[in-house]
Amino acid sequence: MSAVRPSFLLALLFLSILLTCRSECLDTIVVKIVLNGETKGEFFVKIAGGGGDFLVGKEDLRTMGFRYPSGKTEIIEGEPYLSLKSMEGVVVVFNEKTLTLEITASPTLLPKKTIDLLPQRQAKVDYPRDSGGFFNYGLGYSAGDSSAIRSFDVANQLGIRQGDFLLLSDSSYTKTPTEEKFVRLLSNITYDRRQRLDRWVLGDFFASSGDLGSSLNLGGLSYSKVYRIDPYFHRNPLANFSGLVSLPSEAEVYINGARIRSEKLAPGQFELKNISYYGGTSVVSVVIKDPFGREQRLAYPFYFTDILLRKGLHEYSYNAGFLREKFGDESNRYGRPAFSAFHNYGISDTLTAGFATEGTSERFNLGPQASYLIPNAGIAFLSASGSLESGGRGGLAVLFTHGYQSGGINSRVLLKGLTRDYATAGDENPAEKVKYEGAAGIGYGGTRKLGSLSLDFDTIKKYQVQGLQTGTITYSRILTENSTLTVTFRKMKGQTPSNESFAGLTYYPWKEISLSASYKREGDTHTEAVQVQKSQPVGEGLGYRASLERADSPTTGVTTVNPFVQYNGRHGIYSGEYRGDYSDGGGKSEIYRISASGGIAYVGDTFGFSRPVTDSFGLVKVGGLEGVRVYQSNQEIGRTGAKGTVFLPNLGSYYENQISINDKDIPIDYSIPEVVKYVSPPLRSGSLISFEAKKFQAITGVLKIKIEGEVEPVEFYEVKMNVDGKEIAFPTGKGGEFYLENIRPGSYAASFGFKEKTCIFEMTIPGSDELIIDLRGLICENIR
Repeated sequence: MSAVRPSFLLALLFLSILLTCRSECLDTIVVKIVLNGETKGEFFVKIAGGGGDFLVGKEDLRTMGFRYPSGKTEIIEGEPYLSLKSMEGVVVVFNEKTLTLEITASPTLLPKKTIDLLPQRQAKVDYPRDSGGFFNYGLGYSAGDSSAIRSFDVANQLGIRQGDFLLLSDSSYTKTPTEEKFVRLLSNITYDRRQRLDRWVLGDFFASSGDLGSSLNLGGLSYSKVYRIDPYFHRNPLANFSGLVSLPSEAEVYINGARIRSEKLAPGQFELKNISYYGGTSVVSVVIKDPFGREQRLAYPFYFTDILLRKGLHEYSYNAGFLREKFGDESNRYGRPAFSAFHNYGISDTLTAGFATEGTSERFNLGPQASYLIPNAGIAFLSASGSLESGGRGGLAVLFTHGYQSGGINSRVLLKGLTRDYATAGDENPAEKVKYEGAAGIGYGGTRKLGSLSLDFDTIKKYQVQGLQTGTITYSRILTENSTLTVTFRKMKGQTPSNESFAGLTYYPWKEISLSASYKREGDTHTEAVQVQKSQPVGEGLGYRASLERADSPTTGVTTVNPFVQYNGRHGIYSGEYRGDYSDGGGKSEIYRISASGGIAYVGDTFGFSRPVTDSFGLVKVGGLEGVRVYQSNQEIGRTGAKGTVFLPNLGSYYENQISINDKDIPIDYSIPEVVKYVSPPLRSGSLISFEAKKFQAITGVLKIKIEGEVEPVEFYEVKMNVDGKEIAFPTGKGGEFYLENIRPGSYAASFGFKEKTCIFEMTIPGSDELIIDLRGLICENIR
């Protein structure tokens, strides 16, 4: 056996020393970290490899922005450290003068930033579930130069909401010289599940299975997916865009050259989600600018449509019940059992497929349907349905449609064919049985300079009567900032062929006023008309329309005068209309009509009278203050009355309605924490919208204690007082002075600790309109 060399032993000893002091011999320094151009702050790092490597804590790397830091790991003092030199895609430069560690990492190692481009929801929204109800009424009276047209009619609607359940019922009453009739129309109970976006209806409702079916009026049960329960939810596919940036950058998003958004991007991956547009082929572009002014332009086309469902979404409606018969004439006549249903599913963002069906005890139909986005060529829809009737007769129907829109160009095609024996669930007039339909159109909605032009052709062929073909050309153009021209020519072929031409000019001299003049020729009849109109305000105010028309035919001429006026009042809508037809031969026909409508609403233990409730409604309370202006979407609705309330008759169901008050109408001695609220009410519901306006009132005084006949101030003690079941505390100051705010009038038990005992007294606050109530001297004598 040979002897071991001393040099070998020395090398072995040196190596063992290095291994034993690996962690102890590393230098620890504090450095400023700059990651891909972004300063991340100061961190402790360890120098290794003679300064050629740096060890950084794994958690520190995550804090800097590394998603999944990986590399050679060492455990130092129980914590994992990574060697930056061993990390793939990472380059490190150390500046000794500034003690800065500049790290350049591949963007794939850094966090992914997701930016949602849909309009942001309000941060604070009230979702009321108040119980309440409303009753709408409408009264109308018509009369003229003939007693046969004299009539009185009443329409009404009752709505009651309890939690998530809504009861609605409509009816009408009509009285003429020959008839008097009361009819119940639709009555149902609706239950919406807001989180799941579905709806149950028990009672009367209309149901449709699609274009190859019919519209059924049923009394029964309905279950549907209703995306409009959340009006901010997009059921249709939207554009998404993703990429990488290695430096802090700015992204500008464009659609068809118009910028819609700018966003700051940190180094790493990014995704721009839910880019929306109104429709058709568009070019989505993203321009990325880095800190050095370099630009990267990315673009791709996307077809925006509301026909397709997003991948994975369902849309459906299942309905069953009994057919309503003689609807509008009789109240409670139900016939054969019937059903109607459709169900569509987003297989992908380019393909939506499903089925439609309907039937009764005598006949039914069933068939598939699908919508498909043809790349760069629009949306195609295909539906087929087969029917079967009792007795064995069967039929077939097919429907194909195609629509395309790109920039200012749009087109449409429709082809529909039905065999003679194809049957739907609804009652059909055999004479109106359609054999085939066809339609095609193309339009250009160009620049303001060129205007808009559309060409349309429609044809329909029926089995028992002659068909009809129609060709239409329409041109419109904005002439000036406040005037528009429309020209139309239509040619019809059928049992009574005719040509129609129309030219109209509309001028807007002021914001709510429009003036129009038109000329129309139909066959041998020429009609000229002029009209002035003032738009109806959203809140209270006056609107009107007045027209004068002259029609000349080969046999006679008729002049028609038709003024109409409507006033939206605080508690109702009132209108009057006159129509007079005066012929050249001296004959005339005159009709007058006056009407009034309104609503009675209940919510928050308060009844109120308002204009008709067309959707949801609200009762605004402003702390009992009168004369405070209330706004809905920045439009004045009215002022609070003597009880500090005002009704809002037109809140949008499920929308985030902006309700605000004018703080200038709040007295200076009142405090109010907020002047704007966002309210999202359920369907046809009443909501109590309260703005807490509290009158500021200070309560001051001096508290003293009586001990063995001597009275001395209670200085620098904490007093506790019970107010409406809650304990409040307030301090006393020099000389026993104290100060309170906004305690309503009444007597309250109070106490404070004094020399290991408790002194109990009663504080009585009188009713007063004064800004400051001085209770003067209070003396506590009850010491226990």
